[in-house]
Amino acid sequence: MNACRRMTGLFQLLLLVSATVASEPSCPACSKYDYEEKILERLIRMEFAFEKLGEKVDLNLNNIKDEKERLHAVVDVMKDKQEQAERKLVSLMEEVERNQTSTLEKVVTDSKNTLDHMNAASNNNQDQIVTPLVYFNARSPQTSSLSEGEVIVYKTVNTNQGNGYSSTTGKFTAPARGFYLLLMHTCTPTNAHANLHIVKEGSVLMASIHYDKDQYTCSSSQAFVQLNVEESVWVKCSSGGSSVKLYDDSFLWTSFGGALIHN
Repeated sequence: MNACRRMTGLFQLLLLVSATVASEPSCPACSKYDYEEKILERLIRMEFAFEKLGEKVDLNLNNIKDEKERLHAVVDVMKDKQEQAERKLVSLMEEVERNQTSTLEKVVTDSKNTLDHMNAASNNNQDQIVTPLVYFNARSPQTSSLSEGEVIVYKTVNTNQGNGYSSTTGKFTAPARGFYLLLMHTCTPTNAHANLHIVKEGSVLMASIHYDKDQYTCSSSQAFVQLNVEESVWVKCSSGGSSVKLYDDSFLWTSFGGALIHN
């Protein structure tokens, strides 16, 4: 492939040289050597550009080859499971033929259960291949009093399948591309309010204001968002002040969570 690419590049360079020489100015005052140096410089630049293009093509071909091998491996696994199910079914049918009428009903029931289990396992494997299992939930804000623009860091991680949530930064970074559901549960003490936003890379997805003069209360907000791999979402305070506070205890949980629901 490299030899073919070099031959193609050489052919193109020869065409370019021919076209350039044919259009060479006839001005007697022009320097022939200066003109040839400029042509040589152009040729070197074009050859360098062709080499860079060839490297990108090789990289893309290698990526396609790797993906093809992965898909072949998945197909081979599914074929093996299908063959095992077919052999099991044949064996069970032969057993039915050998048994008396009194045991026929039991054998048929066993065969159906076996096929159901095989189908359930196959479907489960397909779901795992198509949609990775990603979800998280964290609670207990690191600070109760908030300032404007502050990222809310939920320090207690209840679950973090896929390791997308960071209890250090308070941000969830998508480990897989897909459509996500995000959940924010906000609690405040009496005579305090919380102005919170769910944001994606700084762009607001959901705005929420919570306030109660006489009670410790909570409210919930949701947002749907499409995330690419390595894109992040988080909760931030949109307006700070002395009366902007969050609350969390064993009964009232201020939390942030989400899950991949489709990719």
